[in-house]
Amino acid sequence: MSQLRPLTEIALDSPVTVVKIKLPADESERLFQLGLMRGSSVKVLHCAFNEPLLLAVGDSRIGVNYQLAERIYVY
Repeated sequence: MSQLRPLTEIALDSPVTVVKIKLPADESERLFQLGLMRGSSVKVLHCAFNEPLLLAVGDSRIGVNYQLAERIYVY
């Protein structure tokens, strides 16, 4: 069984599924509008400490602040 981890700890190009988003409602809503929600399949395309992450969510590419990404849990 896979371990639940923050998005910031995922290897590049590894497909994962969003399980939990522990953010304020306004931030969660913004991510939801961009297609990032529980059950979404995501790949991390770029990640460097304290820099925004570039994510592939479906056919889209979105940027997520590093501190927010630390509160998005995947497996």
